[in-house]
Amino acid sequence: MRKVIGFIPGLISLMSAPAAFAQGTNIAISPPQGSIGDVDISKIPQFIVGLLFVIGVVIAIAFLIYGGIKWILSGGDKAAVESARNHIVAAIVGLIIVVGAFVILNLVIRIITGQPFDLNNLCIPSLTNPTCQ
Repeated sequence: MRKVIGFIPGLISLMSAPAAFAQGTNIAISPPQGSIGDVDISKIPQFIVGLLFVIGVVIAIAFLIYGGIKWILSGGDKAAVESARNHIVAAIVGLIIVVGAFVILNLVIRIITGQPFDLNNLCIPSLTNPTCQ
């Protein structure tokens, strides 16, 4: 008898559940903003070069700051000051190499894609705009 008494409330709760109503099929789907057809294949190498330029500059500046901190914390030790100076010089040389490589690669990409190259209008990329568009 206990089983029947325990079974009846469960059965009543299952039978009293309202029916689920599914949503209708007239859902309007709007197309996404822009389309894939807007991508110009010549912009991809420029994007990659710009992104690598930004990464290289960030790394060079980090090494420059690291060298400066080493110099400050050297405490007058000649070997530590020389090591810090070498870090700073290497960071500056690295920064010059990154900028030179950026200019050369931009020149090559623009020659290959047939775009005009002008050093006066050379855009320096940033993290928010690596393609300068």
